[in-house]
Amino acid sequence: MKRQYILYRRKLGGKFYIEDTHTRKQESLGTKDRREAETLLNARNEAARQPHLNLQIAKAYLAGTDSGVSTRTWQNALDAIIDTKTGPTKDRWQRAAKEKALDLIRSQVIVETKAENILACLKAGTVSTNVHLRKTP
Repeated sequence: MKRQYILYRRKLGGKFYIEDTHTRKQESLGTKDRREAETLLNARNEAARQPHLNLQIAKAYLAGTDSGVSTRTWQNALDAIIDTKTGPTKDRWQRAAKEKALDLIRSQVIVETKAENILACLKAGTVSTNVHLRKTP
């Protein structure tokens, strides 16, 4: 069964919701505007029809506000954070950035990193690595 979403409006509050016809899960769209709700519905249905294009579409939208989004790696983010620190805090970040566990994601583009890669990194890391990774954008 192909995933598809349907749109409906709740009487109480007047906000629009979508429902996954496969799982029956309902989710608020956070809007009372019908046009906005229909745009969000169409985007969700298009993503369900062509899942292989989702990342490319997301990158195209994000590139409109951040041209580096499609190439920024975890190492780039770590370097940027380290550059903003001084003294002992900078030293801690530099040590954390060298942790072997981060090698699992270090060269990956941030927006392309899958949840299982992050979880593997968290499991392989020390408490310090985990704390620092959670502070990384």
